[in-house]
Amino acid sequence: MTFRSIPLAVLASFFLALTHTPHCHCSPVPPISPQDFRPLLQKLADYSPDPCGPPYGRERDWHSADVENTLFEQAGNFVAQELNAVRSETMSPQDRATEAMKKLGQLSAEINANWPDEDRFHFQILDLPPALVLKITIHSHARFFVFGVPEETSGQPNRLWRRVGSDDESSEHEAPRSWIEIYPLHRGAAGNARFLAEFGYTGCAGSSGVVYDAREWNPKGFGDFEQVIKQEGAFGLGDKVPGFAQIGKFRTDGALITLPYCWFSSIDTWDNPSLCAVDTYDTSGDNLKFRSRAYNRPDLVPIAKAIEYAQRRDYPAVLGYCASGEVARRMVRDLPPSVFAGDLRVTRAGKGKETVAIGDPPSYRLDVEKFAGRWLVVAFNAD
Repeated sequence: MTFRSIPLAVLASFFLALTHTPHCHCSPVPPISPQDFRPLLQKLADYSPDPCGPPYGRERDWHSADVENTLFEQAGNFVAQELNAVRSETMSPQDRATEAMKKLGQLSAEINANWPDEDRFHFQILDLPPALVLKITIHSHARFFVFGVPEETSGQPNRLWRRVGSDDESSEHEAPRSWIEIYPLHRGAAGNARFLAEFGYTGCAGSSGVVYDAREWNPKGFGDFEQVIKQEGAFGLGDKVPGFAQIGKFRTDGALITLPYCWFSSIDTWDNPSLCAVDTYDTSGDNLKFRSRAYNRPDLVPIAKAIEYAQRRDYPAVLGYCASGEVARRMVRDLPPSVFAGDLRVTRAGKGKETVAIGDPPSYRLDVEKFAGRWLVVAFNAD
């Protein structure tokens, strides 16, 4: 008899019995003590507090992620343990988590005393009943963890706190410096806890990246921790690029939230993203909805987008930003894999019409026109 031929109901009963057997001789997981963090904090003390600061030239100061991540993970586990501790049932969940993190902060103040205070262990707790969001920072990096109480576990009612989620960006965007800010968001009719994490990262110089990451926790059943917004972007060395002022203001209070960002494109003239946008989301309902996107230079967006997709030889995508198939085909055929404006010249050619020249020889000239409120590329020439 193959395993597949066994009825699913029988298999389910078999595995359920295994998970509830009273004769397990497994060793209990030892409790976590604040002193367990001492070796990790001592390891970090050997690094420069800022990998981009003095003393310069120490290659090892760029590679502290393993120690930091172990400390972050252990701190998250420590909070989950303390939330379920019987001795602290009279305290609120936020107070229990705060008490646990203060112990690690005091230990870091002792062991990392030679570091500036801002580089030592710090935390922030966002109380979003029935969830807690914990932000932790140390050295030059940050993480967040989310704790909740799912209604069920293994098909039975549950009263224990669990670590139900954490950030993804710290592993996806490794950099010498990273930071996180967390903000509560408006709840829908279901009342599920929502928050936004603004994750930033940068090297030792130059521009910085940003990721807006909104999450929602639903404790029903086995619980559901869902990402409801993700938008990546960048910010340059300054916000006053001539002719390319940034657009929109960061806002998370109220039903409508606005998330501004910029991004690097082929029309940039230096190490600063020229094109910027602001996205608006409606959080009033149980499902977050994208409302709109506004650009600082809508006349140049179709050029940047058409070049981006032409370099990928994606004709249908290029056509979406061009007024004709002929123009789209020429861009896909003639553009090289790399285009950088360096020099950008925009000439007004009439109402709703512009001629845009980009790059040093070989350079490119594109005409754009506004049709029914939307700009499109109407001509393309390569010099």
